Amino acid sequence: MDRDLSRSRAILIGNGVYADDRIPDLPAAECVTAMAELLTGELCGWPPDRVMSLVDVASPDDLARRVIEPIRDTQDVLLVYYVGHGMRTSDGQLALAMGNTDPDWEVLPHTAMLYENLAKILRRCRAATKLVLLDCCHAELSNQSNYLFQSADFGETYPIDGVYVIGASGKHEKAKTPLNGTLTCFTEAFLQVVSNGVPDFSAPTLPMERIFLELRARLRKDDLPTPVDSGARDARRFPFALNAAHPDHHNKLLDGLPEPSPGQLPPRLDRRTLLTAVAAVGLTIGNSILTLDGRPARPSTVADTKPPSGGAPSTPTKASMTPLGQPLLGHTDAVHSVAFRPGGRVLASGGVDRTVRFWDLSEPARAKPLGPSFSGHTDTVYSVAFSPDGNLLADGSADRSVRLLDVTDPAKPVRLGTPATGRTDAVFSVAFSPSGELLAGGSGDRTVRLWNVTDPARPELVGQPVVGHTDAVLSVAFSYDESVMGSGGSDHAVRLWNVADPPAPVGPPLIGHTDRVYCVAFSPNGHLLASGSGDRTIRLWKVTDPANPVFLGDATGHKDSVEAVAFSPGGGLLASGSSDGTIRLWRVSESGSPVPADRPFTGHRGAVYSVAFSPDGNLLASGSADRTVRLWRLAH
Repeated sequence: MDRDLSRSRAILIGNGVYADDRIPDLPAAECVTAMAELLTGELCGWPPDRVMSLVDVASPDDLARRVIEPIRDTQDVLLVYYVGHGMRTSDGQLALAMGNTDPDWEVLPHTAMLYENLAKILRRCRAATKLVLLDCCHAELSNQSNYLFQSADFGETYPIDGVYVIGASGKHEKAKTPLNGTLTCFTEAFLQVVSNGVPDFSAPTLPMERIFLELRARLRKDDLPTPVDSGARDARRFPFALNAAHPDHHNKLLDGLPEPSPGQLPPRLDRRTLLTAVAAVGLTIGNSILTLDGRPARPSTVADTKPPSGGAPSTPTKASMTPLGQPLLGHTDAVHSVAFRPGGRVLASGGVDRTVRFWDLSEPARAKPLGPSFSGHTDTVYSVAFSPDGNLLADGSADRSVRLLDVTDPAKPVRLGTPATGRTDAVFSVAFSPSGELLAGGSGDRTVRLWNVTDPARPELVGQPVVGHTDAVLSVAFSYDESVMGSGGSDHAVRLWNVADPPAPVGPPLIGHTDRVYCVAFSPNGHLLASGSGDRTIRLWKVTDPANPVFLGDATGHKDSVEAVAFSPGGGLLASGSSDGTIRLWRVSESGSPVPADRPFTGHRGAVYSVAFSPDGNLLASGSADRTVRLWRLAH
């Protein structure tokens, strides 16, 4: 790669040996060595004297002293890689374990390197682009510190492309390492992705965000923790390496990193599930070993019957769409949710930049921002939803709260009352009932909450939180007559609930997905329920009798997680968005599996997290990790 990295710096930090025997050792030194070899090889091209390896640093002050001067000396690109134990402090901060770290809660913040303290050092660096790789448990906890890289004052002082962070695990997840392995699972997969290249990526170089998407797909396929990313400005597009799979390059793959054969994956241990239990810091030490022999077979269930005869025709009427206008710009990070206001002339979007934006669609081909962005949340906005009359907007956030906004004038939204709190984790999804009287919220604390919002300034909790999922609730939806509610969760299950006081489950969970269920949606007449999952499939059920749902079939074709599904207003078309960056359209009926209506639609440069049909069915909106909202014109 023709580039000058002589003013750049890579700092590789590995802590694998710990004085406290409650913290198990890791192959961190081996990971640092392998990463250094990758960086200084032909694919990445870093000068060896600009790659600094720090292994088994004893204390946070020792680490600070050793990195401050090299970081000060960095002008163009700064890369920081950490492999070791990540721990959660009592106030929810990410603590990076050092050799002499004491895991007791009172002592932990003083003997581990708090990521926030490391981030403060990084923010003083003049490098235009900052890249961080965190191979540790709870890596997503770094996000709050990363947002501060977007400070306007800082940007004015040092014009920058920004920071881009890839972490090995979610805020509540533990990273993994193979039993007796020489590399951690995350680092091994990262090295394989860069060394082998991405065959279906046409560019000659691999930007960081494309490496992340491939890494995410690979780790999910192997049933390993899903990596996370966050970033500001354009750092995510930094060309990290040559694409070894591109015809222009003939680089040899790294020795000693063969692709595992199907069914031959080594036994894997939770990185912090090893020898003894330390409840105070969540070091769950046990003898359990997770053996992965490939993806488990789909369990059988009463609802999981063969589709009835007379399925959808093999040559359905084609439905297509074309991009409309330019991508809508304004969000500074991934867009997680889009929603049309009744009437179709206004669109709302929310995302990782913690804001909600409104868009004027009076002329869809020339859509424009409607007023300034609306802030107030302190973490990612995962979901936005309009009330049926269009006068309210609800949003759910990773800061554990739900807000209600008066959007009678969308250019000047007004927050009503105080945000509804009470959850102990992120709110991933919000949905209004068709009457507009109820609002549902699904949370990472495994519950669904219902509020009566007839007085939106004073929402009232209906009954107790709904419990049934055994992991985070990622999506909620109401049926057309609001007697039934659906939900999907990280426990791979779809559930149906009667909307009563208190709500209660209707029948057993709808099982069959083999990964997290990211999205659920009812058809307009309530007869069908669709769900999308990290297993790359869409499943379709007939739920005219909610107590006895009938599985109609699944849809395959996406190459990565299905993040969003939405029915058209007429109910005969289903749209899906995926982490593979594509949108697909499917013909659906009550008599068989979904059938592709056209080829995959491309245009986004990152994962598609949300799709929504306009009320008249003529437009589709999509929100993406590429920080844009796009509009599409449909032709049925």
